[in-house]
Amino acid sequence: MHDSLNLSNLTEPREITYYRLALCISIIGWLICVVTISPILIIGIVALLAWLGNGLLVAQIKADAVKADADQLPELANTLARVCEKLGIREIPELYILQSGGMLNAFATRHSGRHFVVVYSEMLETYGPDSAEMEFLLGHELGHIKRSHLRKRFLLWPGLLFPLLGNAYSRACESSCDRHGAFASSDIEGAINAMMVLAGGRPTDVAMNPSAFALQYTHQRGFFVSWYELISGYPTLSQRVAALVAIREGHSLSRAGRNLLAYPFALFSLGGAASGGANMMITIAMIGMLSAIAIPSFVKARDNGQRAACLNTMEMINEAKESCASQFSYQLGNAISEADIEPFLGCDFATLKCRKGGDYTINPVGDAPECSVHGTLNEQYRSR
Repeated sequence: MHDSLNLSNLTEPREITYYRLALCISIIGWLICVVTISPILIIGIVALLAWLGNGLLVAQIKADAVKADADQLPELANTLARVCEKLGIREIPELYILQSGGMLNAFATRHSGRHFVVVYSEMLETYGPDSAEMEFLLGHELGHIKRSHLRKRFLLWPGLLFPLLGNAYSRACESSCDRHGAFASSDIEGAINAMMVLAGGRPTDVAMNPSAFALQYTHQRGFFVSWYELISGYPTLSQRVAALVAIREGHSLSRAGRNLLAYPFALFSLGGAASGGANMMITIAMIGMLSAIAIPSFVKARDNGQRAACLNTMEMINEAKESCASQFSYQLGNAISEADIEPFLGCDFATLKCRKGGDYTINPVGDAPECSVHGTLNEQYRSR
């Protein structure tokens, strides 16, 4: 047993802080949804679809995964019962082993009031069914159940959509669960080794140095590492190992600082387990704001370009018209046909088109040429 850990201090303090903040925001969000009614209907449909999807996941687990109990994998089932007893969990969840395809992972889920823990087969093969490493792994997943993280997520859903908060809360929850796993493990070295395997893989676990890896948390800092941390729903593996090493040494982890410039970048980045959607909405909102500024400017610039091109065309028509009138001695009010001015234009009059779709009219001598969209040449001069 580890003197620095006990059942009363397994929860990461930041988890409680972020929970309270998310709860306050969520209460306001749910009240708005109730008053406006329509969001409640949408949320209800989304919740139903999520429940159905989770039901299918549990069905897959029950049908395809191997259940650990007294009849099969009894050592693993006994390890689960022992860890539940350490953590004060009375109702032992169902435990399954699922083929992983080489992935090192485990997870806990809940459906219709029942809890399930799933351990990937590669983890069982790596750690063994009755080891300190497996105790840590099961303790971590049971920490999610003990802290009701699965149920709280629906209650906190509006708050967890708040930018950066959802990921921060998720990281704090994972840190709490690591502490649960460390407390449940019969050997803190086994807990550290379990995390080192997640970081470096099974083939090299005997050659890895946890203390050296833990130093990467404080030594490998900067803008990009800070950005990565902020958009992740999990603490970095080096931070998690550093926290376990701190427990072994009997003190709290000193948190490394972050580059402040990473925060605005993280605010508009997708990623993480919870607030990626909110970050995406902010990104969309910013795009909308920039579009609201840029699109009118673009439209105005396009219109000005079309108007300038039309003005140039009408000036060319007017010059050809004046040349024609001068050569044939036309008087004011005399009509000039398209055929009359085409020799002076150097092209067919019918090919002259306004970029905005207008048609040109030559008009009699003394009257300015005209565009059906932009008006007469004289009007264009006045509007410049």
